[in-house]
Amino acid sequence: MADLIIQPATPDNPGHADPGHPLNQQTAPESPERRRELRARLRAYVSAFPLIPPVPLPRLVSLAMDFLAEHGIPEQWRDWCTVTVNNAIWEKAIRRIPRERRLLLLPVCLRDHDRCPASFDDLGLLCADCGRCHVTAWRQQAERLGMATLVAESSSRVAAWVEAGEIQAVIGVSCLDALTKTFPAMNRHAVPGYAIPLNRDGCHNTDFDHDELLYALAIPEENPIFAPPMAEVKRHLAALFQDDALRHHLAIAEHHDLSRFQTAALSALSRHGKHYRPLLAALVYLALTESPEIPPWVDRLAIAVECFHKASLIHDDIEDNDDFRYGEETIHHQLGVPIAINVGDYLVGEGYRLLASTHIPAALRAELVAAAADGHCQLAIGQAREFELHHDQPSLDTVMTTFRLKTAPAFRVAFLLGAIAAGQADDHRDTLLRLSDALGIAYQLLDDLEDDDDPASLIALFSRTNGVPRPAAAAAVTDLYRDYRNQAFNAIDQVNNMQLKTLLVRVTEKILPEK
Repeated sequence: MADLIIQPATPDNPGHADPGHPLNQQTAPESPERRRELRARLRAYVSAFPLIPPVPLPRLVSLAMDFLAEHGIPEQWRDWCTVTVNNAIWEKAIRRIPRERRLLLLPVCLRDHDRCPASFDDLGLLCADCGRCHVTAWRQQAERLGMATLVAESSSRVAAWVEAGEIQAVIGVSCLDALTKTFPAMNRHAVPGYAIPLNRDGCHNTDFDHDELLYALAIPEENPIFAPPMAEVKRHLAALFQDDALRHHLAIAEHHDLSRFQTAALSALSRHGKHYRPLLAALVYLALTESPEIPPWVDRLAIAVECFHKASLIHDDIEDNDDFRYGEETIHHQLGVPIAINVGDYLVGEGYRLLASTHIPAALRAELVAAAADGHCQLAIGQAREFELHHDQPSLDTVMTTFRLKTAPAFRVAFLLGAIAAGQADDHRDTLLRLSDALGIAYQLLDDLEDDDDPASLIALFSRTNGVPRPAAAAAVTDLYRDYRNQAFNAIDQVNNMQLKTLLVRVTEKILPEK
C-alpha cells in the first residue's frame, strides 16, 4: 500500500514545498487550542461544499491545500487538515449507522509499555483492565455506548469486517503517518471513518485530543439504516441461484420431460460466474430504498438480469466457435448448436417473462421491460460490430466502441433495473449510464489482460498493428484499463446519494481490481 500513501509535495509538484526541509515535515498543530480552532474552522469550511462521501483522496488533499492557502496556515499541517476534512465529510454517514455497528480502533502505543500486563491474540491487545493507561477507560466508554473496541497495530481486517456487515464505521486513533498510509485502503473500500491523529508520532509517551475522541464517540444516531451488508446479499443470491430455488421461478419447471434442455438451462444460470449483474441490481435497489431486506419480487429481477447475461454468453460462444467457458465445455460443444441456440432463446424469453409477471408491481413492468429491451438491442449491435472486426483491421477507437456496445449493456440493465425497482431511475440514469460504459470497457480490458495468450485479444491486436512485442502491448492495454477504471470511479464520484455511492465504490473495487 506504500505506493498509495498521500505523497508529500516535491519540487516536481509545482507550488509545493520540499518535504525534506525540517519545517515541512507533516505534524499536528502545536497546541490543543489551535487544534480545536482549526477543527471548527475546517468543519465550517467543508459544510459549504455539497460533498457526498466517499470523496477521492486527491480531492481531500486539494480541499486541505486550498484551506491552508486561504488562511495562511503552515503546510506541514496539510495531512492533519486532510484527516479533519475527511472526518467532517464522513460524519453525516456515521450518524446513519447504528452505534452497535461502529468500532473504536485504538493503537497499542497508548498502553503503558513498561508495565502493561495485557496479552495479545491474532487481532490485537487483550486488555487486562489494570488501569495503568487510558485504554481501559476508553474501551468502557465505547461499550457503554454499545460500540466494539479493538486495540491493534493495524486495521488490515477492518475492511473485511465492513464487507461482512459486522462493522459499518470506524472511529480510530492513530499516528498521522499511519493514517496517511491507511487512507487509500479506507477510501477504496468506502469505509466510513473518523480519525483522531496522535499529537506526536512515535510509540512511547504519545497523546491525542481526548475531547475530539469524546465528540466522535458521541456522534448521535439519526435515522439509522439497517440495510443488509454486501456479504449477506451475496449469500442470499448464492442461495437464489441454486437449481432447487430457480425451479420455483422458471416456467421450464413445469415440463419434467425436457431433462437435457432443463438441465442445460438451469446449469447456465446456476453454475460458474460471479453473478455480478444480479448483485448490482439488488444492491442498487437496497441502497436507494434503504430497505432492510430484498423483497421476493426483486429476486425475480435479479434472475431476469442473469437470464439475459447467460443467454448472451451462450450465443456468443456459438458465434465465436468457442468450445470452452469457465474451463468446461460450452453448451453447443456438449449438446450441439441447435440445442444451445434454443437454450439461449429460452433464457431471453424467461427474462422478459419474469419482468412482465404479475409478481412485479404493475406500475414498473413497462419501464423494466423497456430498459431490458434497449440493453438487448445494444448488445446485439455490439456483437454485429465485432463480426465486422473479423474482416477489417480495426482501430483502437473501433475496438473500444465495440467493447462499450457489447459489454456495457449487461451492467447498464442491472443498474437501471435496480433503480427502476426503487422508483428512482430518473434521478440517477445519466450517472449510471456513464458508469456502465466505463465499467463495461474496463471489464473487457481486464478480461483481455487475464487471457493475454488469446490471439484475438486486444493485446495481440495492439502488438500486430503497432509492431511492438507482446509485453509492451500488454503494458499499453494495462494503461487503457487504468484509464477506464478511473473513468468508472469518476462517474461514481458524481453520484448524489450517499448509500448508492458507497455501495458502487465497494462493488466496483471488487469488479475492477487495481493493476
